[in-house]
Amino acid sequence: MKIELLRVAAFCAYLLSWLVLAVAAVAGAMPGFGRRRQVAVSITVPVLIGTLLQAGAALVITLTMRDGPLRPSAFELAGALGLSPLAAALFVWALRSAPGDSGAERLATSGAYAWLRHPIYLAFLAMLVATGLLASSGLKLAAAAALYLAGTELRIAFEEAGLAGQFPEEYAQYRLRTRWRYLPGLR
Repeated sequence: MKIELLRVAAFCAYLLSWLVLAVAAVAGAMPGFGRRRQVAVSITVPVLIGTLLQAGAALVITLTMRDGPLRPSAFELAGALGLSPLAAALFVWALRSAPGDSGAERLATSGAYAWLRHPIYLAFLAMLVATGLLASSGLKLAAAAALYLAGTELRIAFEEAGLAGQFPEEYAQYRLRTRWRYLPGLR
């Protein structure tokens, strides 16, 4: 009975977290409600390859799911129950931390961006791991995480070069103050 209650709680938290991410993303894109992006991202080879790798990470999990009911272990359920709401909260915090629609491009350096230079990538990584915990085996989850991290590294390298070009002194100071790109303690 306890595992069933944990299963229901984990799946509800997971689905609610995806709903929060979706609503926040749509609201953030609406004029008047949204926040300005740090820098306009153009479609380049690194951005395209990075995005494809990030999307491929989710496909590794979803396209290899077995038929039948999902039966994650208690550990996997607890991990998803903890990770998915944290991911949704980080995503919303990052959106709220971005500079408002002031007309001028500004570098986001406060709120979530005071802790991580790319908090939205961590939010999506956490949701990917929560998805993998609920619907995949360890090896498939590891492969998905590796693809996501490779794609994220490509995109961040390109984005940070653009930010350094657009805000040379300010971004250099920001990088010194905000050590981690998106993985606290690691990167």
